[in-house]
Amino acid sequence: MTEFSSPAAREEALNAARQAFDKQQWSRASSLFERLYMDEQTPQLNHEVVASLYHDQQYLKAEQLAAEQDGSYLDNEADFQLRLDVALENQQFIFAREFCMLPAAKSWRQSGLAQITQAETRSQSRLGEKQRIVAKQFYHLGDVSFPEQRQRLEQARQLPLDLFMQGVQYLLVDPFLHPLMRATLLEELLRLRVTATVKLHWLDDQVHTLKTQDLRPVNASRAAAAIQTYLQGQLGQQDPILAANLQQTVTLQLMMLYPFIDRVITYPQAWVQLAGDLPVTGTVSDEQLAQIRDWQARLNKYLSALLGE
Repeated sequence: MTEFSSPAAREEALNAARQAFDKQQWSRASSLFERLYMDEQTPQLNHEVVASLYHDQQYLKAEQLAAEQDGSYLDNEADFQLRLDVALENQQFIFAREFCMLPAAKSWRQSGLAQITQAETRSQSRLGEKQRIVAKQFYHLGDVSFPEQRQRLEQARQLPLDLFMQGVQYLLVDPFLHPLMRATLLEELLRLRVTATVKLHWLDDQVHTLKTQDLRPVNASRAAAAIQTYLQGQLGQQDPILAANLQQTVTLQLMMLYPFIDRVITYPQAWVQLAGDLPVTGTVSDEQLAQIRDWQARLNKYLSALLGE
């Protein structure tokens, strides 16, 4: 139900908010725009409330609301700059870099990256000790529970790129890091579009060398595409509930196998059928089925550890 008694009342509040903004009455403008935005979450109102909060130095709240509609800040340079300004005030350096690397930000990328580099440099003089503490905690993710790992990763996204990259490269060879966190870090490198060579301790207990520019999204693998076709097509029509449940399980399995998914899943349909205790169709040898079962048992141990089972 709308907070406003009529469209006219809402229009009056909108005019009052915009007048307050024009008069640089930031606190009043942000308060009015927040009420309007709670009533209707449009991109335009999101931008207006975020701009008001930013000028009112309510940076954290501005970040939280802007993050709800990040994609809407890529339509023009002014909106892009507002989103970048808010991120930098919150030391969200990794997000800011990933935001600049989105295809829609190409026209403003060079300027944006230069601003981020300057903000990182300023932050190191002001927050150097705090950043060292965050970096140290980040570098030891494998010592804590998975929820704590995720929390530390979010904190680490406030580090300058060089400190963040040092941590990622250290963690990728940590044999005790959960495979899901390892995949999450690789996805960060993919979104950052950094050009680097990294070492990766993978599920085969071998250390692999990767070029970050060669990374592709999880769903870009051949196996992932075939699995989606099967889940959404044949199995989805036969048993939609089972297909939905398997979607969750297989998505986690694909993440843990990243970035070598296609090396392991060579029979995607059989992989899903075994995961769902279904009869296996198609030509798959007993040896190949045994390999699939072995891999799934290994992955299930990681999932059980994650769930504390």
